[in-house]
Amino acid sequence: MKDYLTLWAEGPSGEGSRDLTVPVTVIGEWNRAANSEFAKVQLTVQAAKDFEVVDSVEQQKELKRLGVEWPDPVILGLLDSLMNTDLGPLKNIRVRLERVWYHEVDSTRNAFRNAGRDAGRKILDALDRKV
Repeated sequence: MKDYLTLWAEGPSGEGSRDLTVPVTVIGEWNRAANSEFAKVQLTVQAAKDFEVVDSVEQQKELKRLGVEWPDPVILGLLDSLMNTDLGPLKNIRVRLERVWYHEVDSTRNAFRNAGRDAGRKILDALDRKV
């Protein structure tokens, strides 16, 4: 059986990794009224020796009470986007979670994961514009 975790962590075979040269700040969001899901997160990524997460969000206790295992869904969604790109994964970064918007009922694990994915796409878009 393939080692899918390693394949995911390394990105597409034969591809090098992407480098981040300047910090990038984005707001990732997910708002689906039909599904009653809402989450929004502001984060900044910058170059680092290894992958690292710094949680500077003030509402950490409130988010943990929501039962979404903060900040795991945001980071996993972010990695979904950053690791699976045609130009190679973006690996060696420090992610600083800075701000979060949420709703007591509508902010689910899925909503935060999709907000993380949106943030990842916006980071990649910002890198593509700077190339």
